[in-house]
Amino acid sequence: GVELEVARASPTTTAPTPTTAPAPLVFVHGSYHAAWCYEEHFAGYFNARGRETTSVSLRGHGASGTTPGAATAGTLASHARDVGEVVRSARGDEDEGPAPVVFGHSFGGLVAQKMVADGDVEVSGLGLLASVPPSGNGEMVKRFLKRDLWTSLKITYAFITKAFGTNPRLCRECFFSPSLSDEDVARFAAKINASSELRMLDLKALKEELPVQKPAAGSRNADVPVLVLGGALDFVVDREGLEETASWFAPRAELVVEPSLAHDVMLDADWEIAAARIERWL
Repeated sequence: GVELEVARASPTTTAPTPTTAPAPLVFVHGSYHAAWCYEEHFAGYFNARGRETTSVSLRGHGASGTTPGAATAGTLASHARDVGEVVRSARGDEDEGPAPVVFGHSFGGLVAQKMVADGDVEVSGLGLLASVPPSGNGEMVKRFLKRDLWTSLKITYAFITKAFGTNPRLCRECFFSPSLSDEDVARFAAKINASSELRMLDLKALKEELPVQKPAAGSRNADVPVLVLGGALDFVVDREGLEETASWFAPRAELVVEPSLAHDVMLDADWEIAAARIERWL
């Protein structure tokens, strides 16, 4: 009963070497973001390479609706069901064309993992962008606190209060590298500030849903290839977190850590490096 904001775009050119139509792409954002974060760069990039793209705003984010009276936007399970509906609609007729490839960023990566593991909808690939590992973010938070207590406390405060929405300097520390222009950081901070009515997940309740299980052997998504891509400058998801995710999905996973990228790989100054790496994997 909730209407979701979905931005869908058709290819603007034919794929370079198509034997069949290439798989469409479905993009899922992370906390405090919405569909716009993929529409800024990624959608046009992949449309120009012959792919249909769909960017979704989860409940309580962007222009999507909310469940009346809800304290948070949803649960991991409810977000996964919503994304499954979007993935199904992106393919259209189940008998036509390849199944979509789903990409999830940050906590949206956890949602994508859950959707793929549930197996209600077929996918042909899973891309995890600076994604929270299947076990959650608890161990990463502990590691960051040990490495840099003051910065970790600032970023934790920012995520609890959404202070990065009105403080561009703090927004850069959370999401972007030093290379991104001040103008872009301020613009994205304003968009982030306007992107969420509710917290994406109740982190205490989330613990009961973790770890996200692998797709069951013999299920439709059991052998789906996985790309785990992150940035070396990320202060939200560290390399150990990326390695944990890649290990979980081994031997089907490929791990890529780009040295110039921070957390928002789709918006950072070197977003095109991330996009090109994704295209090679596709």
